[in-house]
Amino acid sequence: MTRFAYAPACAALAACLLVGTVRPAPAATPDAQTPYVTPQDDVDVTYTIYPPHDTREVMTQRMRWSSGRMMQRVDPGNASTYMITDYHAGTLTVVNADQKVRTVIPAPGAANVQMGQRAQGNWLRTGTATVAGTTCNLWQTQDTDQRPSEICYTDDGVMLEVIRDGRVMVEASSVTRAPQGEDVFAIPSGLKELRAAHP
Repeated sequence: MTRFAYAPACAALAACLLVGTVRPAPAATPDAQTPYVTPQDDVDVTYTIYPPHDTREVMTQRMRWSSGRMMQRVDPGNASTYMITDYHAGTLTVVNADQKVRTVIPAPGAANVQMGQRAQGNWLRTGTATVAGTTCNLWQTQDTDQRPSEICYTDDGVMLEVIRDGRVMVEASSVTRAPQGEDVFAIPSGLKELRAAHP
């Protein structure tokens, strides 16, 4: 593989972990009746991700977020590839540490990632749950295909669970609220830059 075909798929998943898996249709001005969908504080979350058809083949991903830097790092389990998104710059950098290469693409969902603003669209709060020992609020909404989804967000915007068509798709297994150092989001020097593959 001479071009970094892995980048778009990883980018989509990285965005999913931060801003949820839905893009609701715009509605009236958001208020306290909709959730924060961007973490309002630094956080380190490990997720279990279930494939849509075979729950035996689960994946893990670690997501770290810096509210001050507006940066996110996603590390897929058992992989040397990780992603760093800079929402101020509007870029997502996919780093392959083994191959010593990087690919830079536009950050997916960047327009939806703003501090201190609640979600737009139609959201219905249905209750609360406890995921990874952390309380979160259950919200019903629809994705762009009008499929119902239920997402559990903490009061400060950390996504802990996604349920679609009655199945858990994403679920936090650990949540640590702690300052995320600058080194977490530093991109190693000396990497060769590759273009992202396009279909």
